Amino acid sequence: MEQIDDGSEKKKIIKPTLHFLTALLKIGDDYTTDKIPVTELVMAGHVLADFPNFQRFAARGYSKAPLEPGDWAQLSEDGLAVVATVPGYPKVKTIRRADVPEPITVIAVEPLFVYSPDLMKVTLVIHPPLEGGRSLRGQDLRELIAAENIVFGIDDEALEEALDCITRGEQEFRRFIIARGQEVGQSSDAYLRYELEIGPIAGTILEDGSIDFRERRIMVGIKAGEVIATKIPAVQGVPGVSVFGEETPAQPGKDLKIELANDVRFNRDTLQVTATKNGVLSIVNNRIIKVCSHQVLVGDIDYKTGNVESMNAVTIRGSVQPGFKVTVAGDLEVSGAVMSGKISAQGNLVVRGGITGKNSSLEVKGDADINFIEQGTLRCGGIAVIRKQSYYSDIVAGGDVRCRPDSKVMGGTIISEGSITLGDVGSENSTPALIAAGVVAERLARFNELKTSIVEQQEAIVQWITRYPGSSHSKKVKAMEKELAETKLLLIRLNLIPGSGIYSKAGVPEEGLVGQAEDYDLSGIIDIDRIKIEVFGTISTGTKILIGNCSLVVEKNISSRQFKLHPNRKSILAVALKK
Repeated sequence: MEQIDDGSEKKKIIKPTLHFLTALLKIGDDYTTDKIPVTELVMAGHVLADFPNFQRFAARGYSKAPLEPGDWAQLSEDGLAVVATVPGYPKVKTIRRADVPEPITVIAVEPLFVYSPDLMKVTLVIHPPLEGGRSLRGQDLRELIAAENIVFGIDDEALEEALDCITRGEQEFRRFIIARGQEVGQSSDAYLRYELEIGPIAGTILEDGSIDFRERRIMVGIKAGEVIATKIPAVQGVPGVSVFGEETPAQPGKDLKIELANDVRFNRDTLQVTATKNGVLSIVNNRIIKVCSHQVLVGDIDYKTGNVESMNAVTIRGSVQPGFKVTVAGDLEVSGAVMSGKISAQGNLVVRGGITGKNSSLEVKGDADINFIEQGTLRCGGIAVIRKQSYYSDIVAGGDVRCRPDSKVMGGTIISEGSITLGDVGSENSTPALIAAGVVAERLARFNELKTSIVEQQEAIVQWITRYPGSSHSKKVKAMEKELAETKLLLIRLNLIPGSGIYSKAGVPEEGLVGQAEDYDLSGIIDIDRIKIEVFGTISTGTKILIGNCSLVVEKNISSRQFKLHPNRKSILAVALKK
């Protein structure tokens, strides 16, 4: 009991009674340290503190001191006591809050058994025993474990070590991991195992983390009846098992839908893909397999040849002259340049010369391996490899974009649904480039359209009110404001990340990343945390970086940096590249 002066009159306060033993002990052999408080062991349901016979004190004008439960404790049903919810060691602390004049006593419990968040590990916590107090010495440890329903992965060796510690009454704080669950096994996705040499595939990441920039192999010959690839089915990972024996199934491996074209067939019994005729092999985005005839055109595509339209794989031993079109159903190899020409390939593309001219436009379903591009447009469904330079050009890739470390990007845009590697980006006098990774190009275009619409709608409202003073509350203006609000909501909810619903973001600020998805299947969404933009050279001031729904403008020239999302998914980090 005590009296507190609150500035007006003294209040008579009764403190709670603690129902557990506590003492100050020296811990370990170092007697130069201060004593620390140690409490006895309590079981779940144990009353930790209350106000016994409070009615008798209340009649004399006393009030209860503020008492609150902390972690692993709760108020009793009548609200008069604090009770432990788990076995463990009580802890008492005093706090102050602006809304309560008196100090508040908070009583918590440090659990005897500490579980990892995924329930795959449990740790036994042992405190030094107090003379005359309850401790694990007086308990059957295995019965306590059984009462916790811990049934899987019990480590008998660790348990015996803990029992030895308890028996000897060590004056130490000890922790023992006494059980471990079984982690969820990693499922493997279905894939194609190629039975012949198809590589190298320029731009692929090798086992050591480096990028394969060897010259792309193209026009791989194949004979009728030859096995091209075998489909290896997905394998389900083993289920995880918590320390409570509860199973968590592994995420199913993804199946691979093989698309066949031209002279190939798939045997469902052997899972083999074979060629039905002689020809050249084209593998598009690792799932579309074609065997085509090989057509070789010697010389330039110009007025002598006219436009080229072929159902085959085509090799052009020359250049594509301005204004001419080349359309092929298979792979396309151009040994020369593309000069203000148009290319369409349903397979993969290799251009060994340069791509120049504002009218140069290349549409490729598979990978594209080019030397350099100036003021042109390239769209491919797979990996895009740029060996020397992209100069004020627009590059869009459904896979990664891989530029050689000694390459240069000047102005323009590079948009990839995967990751991007670059050499130098920009210069002091060039227009800043836009580099976007983990982004769907069509959605980014829609994002810019919505931003433009918002500006136009806002200007239209201002012009209307200026033209017709006093109309700010009219039906016309309200309808315009409603349309503006709807456009803003679409902008906020637009999701740029591949595999997600286009409007699957919740109503979070524009600079946020992915909000809670609503009624969308996001099973195909990419792992945005793995998307990176790596700059091996120097990236110039003003360059705009975009990863998923987050953006960053480079404020000063920096070199050898990796851009990736912050773990909170609300900003982009720039960290030094590892040598």
